[in-house]
Amino acid sequence: MMEAATWKRRQIWVEPELDDDGKVKVPGYWKTDPKLPWDKARLQEYGSVIHAWHYASRNHRSEWPDAGKFTQQHLNTAEQIQQCYQAYKGAMAIKQGRSVTDDSPRGGVDGADPFAPEREERDLRAIENWKAIRHEILKSGPFGMMAVQTVVLDNKEVPSLIGDLRLALNAVARLWERRRAA
Repeated sequence: MMEAATWKRRQIWVEPELDDDGKVKVPGYWKTDPKLPWDKARLQEYGSVIHAWHYASRNHRSEWPDAGKFTQQHLNTAEQIQQCYQAYKGAMAIKQGRSVTDDSPRGGVDGADPFAPEREERDLRAIENWKAIRHEILKSGPFGMMAVQTVVLDNKEVPSLIGDLRLALNAVARLWERRRAA
């Protein structure tokens, strides 16, 4: 599951101050939100968009415009899609992009034999699984893949995509139901 640094979760954006002519007097900046204590910032709903939407849907029905729209099934399906995508990236040896603030030494190969039969089977399973998931997402609607990529995989909050995301997650959930029934 995605995890962000606690300090980053506590940051809020302060809008720039403009003068009468519309020119920037004081530029915008990030500052620490004193209302959010560090122990709350560690909770998953403050770092993951899908967890935040599920939390808001469950607890703030009157304040959230799409109340009741992001259910536990949607959350579980989104988490499983993340896991399947990580397995696919591992099978395809896709390297994760490095953050600007990442000082850690770059990881190397895991030392496992790439020609081992069990690894080959696992990688083929991961590739086929991601193909099936992607196919269902693409069939769900014109913006399904964009919604999954943006909200679930990139962890960016785009509320206008919640409808397309729900359609895509429902399609993937039906795929898994068909597989369990077979």
